[in-house]
Amino acid sequence: MPEQPKEYYEKKPGFIVKSGVEDFAGKIIDYAVFTDNGQGFEYTTDGQYMQQCMKTSYEASGFDCKDGEPAKIIRAKKGDIIIEAMDGDIILKGKNIRIVALDGTGEVTVVSGKHFAVNAPVQSFKGSNSNTVMSNSVSTGAQATDTTGNMQNSQTSGAEDTEGSILTRLLNIAKKFQKFLE
Repeated sequence: MPEQPKEYYEKKPGFIVKSGVEDFAGKIIDYAVFTDNGQGFEYTTDGQYMQQCMKTSYEASGFDCKDGEPAKIIRAKKGDIIIEAMDGDIILKGKNIRIVALDGTGEVTVVSGKHFAVNAPVQSFKGSNSNTVMSNSVSTGAQATDTTGNMQNSQTSGAEDTEGSILTRLLNIAKKFQKFLE
């Protein structure tokens, strides 16, 4: 005798419970509870979880955590984690906020179509190379400005590089590296 499909569907006043039946996308529901207003949650047999809330989804945790013990962990063993606010802002608040890219090949990229601002009393950048390329202008201002270069510290307006003969350009290059060549 073939195994009968395990289907469960129970309508109660104000909510519905389902299991073993198809959802609106054609997936088989493992377990789901939805209110008459369309709010609730669903687990599907292919391992997906979906939650729907019409207004604010609020979760509170960490009331009894000890120092150093996390109050919330979201971990994806494989795949990306995407946080979207389609018509709003994403605001991260905390005593400290750290963005860490793991692995030696990890990267942190910030892309903005309008403005990127860093506002802090102390701003530190450390690395092997620093590149700044602007299509219009770069402005630097401070009470005191120090620049240091162990091998080369030079400034040009750009016009010097294209003016003059090849011999003049070669002499300019030799001047730049004179200290290194000594």
